[in-house]
Amino acid sequence: RIDMDQKIVAWSAGLSDNDLAGTLTWYSGAAGRDETKKLAMLVAHFLNHQTHHRGQVHAMLTAAGATPGDTDLFIMPDNLWP
Repeated sequence: RIDMDQKIVAWSAGLSDNDLAGTLTWYSGAAGRDETKKLAMLVAHFLNHQTHHRGQVHAMLTAAGATPGDTDLFIMPDNLWP
């Protein structure tokens, strides 16, 4: 997880305003067609969508009887942040 987060930070730090003003086109298997969207919106979606999946994992762990640690930023140890 830490390794992937570092890769995401490095990738996003390398994006310029010019990059974000552009678009990305891909074939969507779900929609069955090519899609073109603004890169800035796709980057925001990518970062935010991780929150959705982390919430799903948290719900599954809790339903299975696990007690995940605190996730509120003000409770987390300071040494987790650079």
